[in-house]
Amino acid sequence: MTGKRIALEKLAPVGADVQRQLRWTGIALAASALWSLRALFRIVGKMKILKAIIDQGVSDFVEPYPQYLGSAFYGFALVSLVLAGLAVWNYASFRQGARTDYLMRRLPDRWEYHRRCLTVPLLGIAASVLVALALWAIYRAVYWHLFREAAAGVEDPMRLISLSVQAGQRGLCR
Repeated sequence: MTGKRIALEKLAPVGADVQRQLRWTGIALAASALWSLRALFRIVGKMKILKAIIDQGVSDFVEPYPQYLGSAFYGFALVSLVLAGLAVWNYASFRQGARTDYLMRRLPDRWEYHRRCLTVPLLGIAASVLVALALWAIYRAVYWHLFREAAAGVEDPMRLISLSVQAGQRGLCR
C-alpha cells in the first residue's frame, strides 16, 4: 500500500505559506506548554513544603488543585484566539484584488472555499485544546500523587484541603 500524501497547498488560500503557518502554530503551542510548566513547579514546591511541615508534626492546609493553575493555560487560549484571527485573515485574503471568493463559491466542490480558509486554524485550535487538556490531566495526576505521598501519615488527608477551602471562604487565604 502506498502512502497518500496530503497536498498542504490545498489547505490554505492560494499563495499562503502553509508550512510557515503550521511552524508558527507549533512554536506557539510549545511556548504555551513551557509557560504552563509554572503550575507544575508550583505544585511540586508546595508539596515538598507540605511534606516537611507534616514530618515536623504540624498540620498545615494545602490549596485545592485549581489554585495552582493560575495563568498556566492562558497561552493556549491566546494561541486559539490568534488562530481564529488567522481564519478571518484567510477569508479576507480571498477578497483582495480580483475577489476570488466569488470564483471559489462557484466551484463544483462547494466546501473548497471554507476548507482552504478554516483547515489550518481549526487544526491548530484542536491541537491547542488537546495539549492543554493533556497537560491539565498530567498536572492533576502529579498533584494528587504528591499530595497522597506528603499526607501519608495524616489520619484524614482530605481535611488538609477542606481547611484551605474554609479559610478561603472566610477570606483568610490569599
